[in-house]
Amino acid sequence: MPQLSDTMQEGILVAWLKTPGDEINRGDVVAQVETDKAIMDVEVFREGFLSGPLVAEDSTVAVGQPLAFIVADRDAVVLEGELKEADQAEDATSPSAQEFRHREAKKRPAPKRARPKVVAHDTQRPLPRPDNKPATPYARKLAAELHVNLNNVKGSGPGGAVVALDVKRAQPLVRPTEISPATPPHVMPEIQVAGRGREMTAMERAVSHTMTASLTMPTFRVTVTAQYSKLKAAAKARGVSFTVALAKACALVMKLHPTMNWAYQPVDRLVERDQVDIGMAVTTEGGGLVVPVLRHCESRTLEELDETWRDLVNRARKRRLAPEEYANPTFMISNMGMFGVTHFDAIPIPGTAAVMAVASPNRAGVPLTITADHRVVNGVEVAQYLADLKNFVESPESWLGGVGDAIPEGNWDYDVIVIGAGPGGEEAARELASQRVKVALVNDAPLPGGECLWRGCIPSKIWRAAADRIRDRHTDPQLGVLHTTDAAIDWQKLQLARKALLEERGNLAFKTDKQLKIEYLVGQAAFVDDHHLSIRSQAYTEVSTSTIENEVSFGCCVIATGADNVMPPIPGLQEAAEAELVWTSDNIWQLKQTPKKLAILGAGAIGVEMAQIFADLGSEVLLVEMASQLLPAMDNELGMALGQLMAQDSRIELLLETQITKLQQLGAELQVDYKTKNGETNSFVCDSLLVAAGKTPHIDGLALEAVGVRVESGAIVVDDQCRSNVPHIFAIGDTVGGFMLAHTAAMQGRVAAGAITRQELRYDQNKDSAVVFTRPQVAFAGLTKAQASAAGMDVIEVKLPLKHEIKAVINHETEGLIKFVVNRETQRLVGVQMLCHHAESLIGEAVLMVQVQMKISEVAAAIHPHPTQTELFGELARRTMQRLMREKNKPLDAQVS
Repeated sequence: MPQLSDTMQEGILVAWLKTPGDEINRGDVVAQVETDKAIMDVEVFREGFLSGPLVAEDSTVAVGQPLAFIVADRDAVVLEGELKEADQAEDATSPSAQEFRHREAKKRPAPKRARPKVVAHDTQRPLPRPDNKPATPYARKLAAELHVNLNNVKGSGPGGAVVALDVKRAQPLVRPTEISPATPPHVMPEIQVAGRGREMTAMERAVSHTMTASLTMPTFRVTVTAQYSKLKAAAKARGVSFTVALAKACALVMKLHPTMNWAYQPVDRLVERDQVDIGMAVTTEGGGLVVPVLRHCESRTLEELDETWRDLVNRARKRRLAPEEYANPTFMISNMGMFGVTHFDAIPIPGTAAVMAVASPNRAGVPLTITADHRVVNGVEVAQYLADLKNFVESPESWLGGVGDAIPEGNWDYDVIVIGAGPGGEEAARELASQRVKVALVNDAPLPGGECLWRGCIPSKIWRAAADRIRDRHTDPQLGVLHTTDAAIDWQKLQLARKALLEERGNLAFKTDKQLKIEYLVGQAAFVDDHHLSIRSQAYTEVSTSTIENEVSFGCCVIATGADNVMPPIPGLQEAAEAELVWTSDNIWQLKQTPKKLAILGAGAIGVEMAQIFADLGSEVLLVEMASQLLPAMDNELGMALGQLMAQDSRIELLLETQITKLQQLGAELQVDYKTKNGETNSFVCDSLLVAAGKTPHIDGLALEAVGVRVESGAIVVDDQCRSNVPHIFAIGDTVGGFMLAHTAAMQGRVAAGAITRQELRYDQNKDSAVVFTRPQVAFAGLTKAQASAAGMDVIEVKLPLKHEIKAVINHETEGLIKFVVNRETQRLVGVQMLCHHAESLIGEAVLMVQVQMKISEVAAAIHPHPTQTELFGELARRTMQRLMREKNKPLDAQVS
């Protein structure tokens, strides 16, 4: 008797599918056994002939005890005889008792308890042969490991046989890697009951033990009533079941309330989970309930979930589920609405924080009752979760919809209003306009572009371009180019060039928006209620200024209002700013000349870029950072390496782990007092201080409380489709925290527009990228080693310095390195980091590699042109493959060490 599920201790022999004397081949199914979960096939992985004595059908047999025997010769087969309970426990015999296999079977003791841990990929048995086609043994084994239903796989082997490659192509999105052991039944006081009782079946015992264990949970209940007719109609329009649509709604709202997906773990631990796996009860043929688990509800499309659920339900009714298909739900739904039940409480099981009971609808709607584990969540969290779930159920058009867009029905002034005309807001508006959606773009300036165009990415790169012309002259003599090293900057001409380009780009963007029929509204927006905005603007005359306030209605809204600079509470800062001695990235463009001496607070992207720009333009720069490295939010090694290179510049002084304590005005100059990590104090007298201490979302003044949009840590909380807890309101870019980058905001703008117009787009920060325009540049795509490890991946990091790369040697640009982060198990690329010249061009190829998560062998096989720095990718891939091969060939003890 094999252990066919993680909690199985014994099984009932339901039926023999082979008889004594039948020839047995490896992988043949010989019997069916009822476990505590389902009826499952028993496969044999030896060759020979089935021999008696056999366990009788309907017998209960402990795991590890014999069911029958396999003999090597047909002549040794025993055609009759029955294994009794005593035979199993003590004296398992047969006419060929001296045969080795029989002796080994007799020695196996019955286990006294379930195994503490079952790792799926180590203990999976091959799946049975599919019903309608052959399959190779390895394909069936692989299908078990990857949880692939072979009946749904098209075979490419001889005669249509399913081979391993077919299974790999068909593997589902989720692969549970661990099946947690069942919680042992807690000892509870029991009172004897009169009458003659029968033995429980294996499944009845399992339910009894689980429910008894559930009594140890300190639970409470919260109920709301929701109108469900729109959700039912929208699900029908999408061609999916109401059950799946409700599960999807629960998972999406769980992204806003992640604690609902957690679990208590003895003793005094919490399991925090992002993946939402929802268990929902199904009635089996002949009675009883099975709870299949619909996995990855938070990220898979409705159509994918519906297809998977139909397959699970069909097999669950016949009790043909594999253990991993009903193990470890993170949330559960119990629906008894079809039975006319007006209200009921469901019981959460160990390993979940909550279960939701769905009763029959009444005039007020359908009652939704959550029973929750108070060790994991509190009443407020559950109440907020149900309030948001009610919104999702009653307004499905904003996330599920029927045919057409997710814009709620109504006589709106605009289908969608986008607040903010930066890269994110403008991209969202243009995407929506291209889908013939009536869009208004509200902006606090006459022209679009936002911080990136007017105060960030673009103007800083104009200054950087001028600084590069000067910096690049330093290596001219090494290539025989003489008399070019005395370059100087004309600040006024540089500023005129900057202003001209910005005006040109701003007007071009405005013209493009108008051509797309985007209505442009200038003013400050604030929410009045769920579907109305107040827009305040200024009207100017020769003698006065007045405020005009208009109210407009909308179906959906996208918030893209950007971020503000953080101004730390330093004594003297406010007064120095009023005297135009302190600047930020918002106003430094107003400098009338390059400062002779410049202090910079903060060594993030803005701080290090500006430090090098002004040093190249001739300024003496002091760069102060509280952290222990430059670029604290990026890869540690690259930040440290950049710091070492910048420290070699005689015009830049770096002070790490240092705080500015006070500012004092000295006429037209500013004294910056600071304290180092060792407690030493000193001062630096300069012309100006640039504060680059970070950004915070600009959402004050929007009156988000009027619509109930959730804000945490100063940022709007959204899901991976940029949807807030209010289903028809979206937020993108800097307003949601995370990477405050122009291209990130633009992508999120496309995602939000896609969610509104029924496109399955999602933002994945793990595949985002960035470039810091220092010299050499710092860039990344995907995850660092530390981030990948924190996400639970087993990764390898391989790096390659540039000092011997021929193109870098020719250009005298040999500083830096490139790193790959590769998933050891899949050998796919999950991250690329680089510190090198021309990283802004090289990172493009890395972005594509990470986006599709190329296998390292595919990168190695790509043919890169010579001599170019792109050859580094191929070389690094080949080194990574060699490293993985060496690890594979190491002895086990060497790998452990």
